[in-house]
Amino acid sequence: MSADLHCHTTMSDGSCSPEFAVALAKNSGLSAIALTDHDYYPLAIDTDGLSQKHSIRVIKGVECSCSDTARGHKVHILCYDCKYPEAIDEILLRCNRARTVAVQQMIKKVSEIYPITEEMVMDGVSSSGFCGKQHIMLALMKAGYTNDMFGALFKKLFSSKTGSCFVPIKHPDVFEAMNYLRESGGVIVMAHPSVYGSIASLEDLIKAGIHGIELEHPRNKPEDKKIILQAAENHRLLLTGGTDFHGYFTHISRVNPLGSYTASDEQLNALLEKSAQLHA
Repeated sequence: MSADLHCHTTMSDGSCSPEFAVALAKNSGLSAIALTDHDYYPLAIDTDGLSQKHSIRVIKGVECSCSDTARGHKVHILCYDCKYPEAIDEILLRCNRARTVAVQQMIKKVSEIYPITEEMVMDGVSSSGFCGKQHIMLALMKAGYTNDMFGALFKKLFSSKTGSCFVPIKHPDVFEAMNYLRESGGVIVMAHPSVYGSIASLEDLIKAGIHGIELEHPRNKPEDKKIILQAAENHRLLLTGGTDFHGYFTHISRVNPLGSYTASDEQLNALLEKSAQLHA
């Protein structure tokens, strides 16, 4: 059996509710699932109840959306099983504020072209308040302007290079975020190093105190996986894996159901042992 340690739900930019995702993980034969929504730590979700109901281990986690300011690219950090989750409240609030500012500007631009409003977009948002480009597209789909979430219309509006309505998000610096994450007592893992070219930040993140690196991910490149394995061996770091599951809100062109990319039971146990050490 194996564990999918990177899963998004309706609490951020996934299409499945937390319970749907947990039930799907169980039915897919996984031994564990981690709920790792963007900039949302699932304190309000009864993960123990979901675990008991569906007979599967459910791990609380978060994916912190940051940037390496000096290098000019985004970096995402996963943090699991925080002993002091209140320690990351401030940095998550800043992440979400930055996103909200950018998304409100994007909604305004889109509403000047199509007859949708902010209220229509927010109608598709969960209780967490997370709103992203997917939610704008969902409103456009409901309004009948496209039947494809990430097709030609998405590229026309939101391509980071040519999109007429795209507004970049000013993410907090990852090394500042690491100060908060270390205080949380959670297991800190660099997410998908190949994405955004963030592999360039790996050595500095090791110095900053990450505990592990996400090895198995649909967008990790073979050449980067060699670097990850070598770094993990040199610095005695954990290795993890996850599908980065978003349901039908995924940007990736190929289909990756939950459990497509996983951590082994050995890797899961190592993560849980590290968590126990941090909580002692």
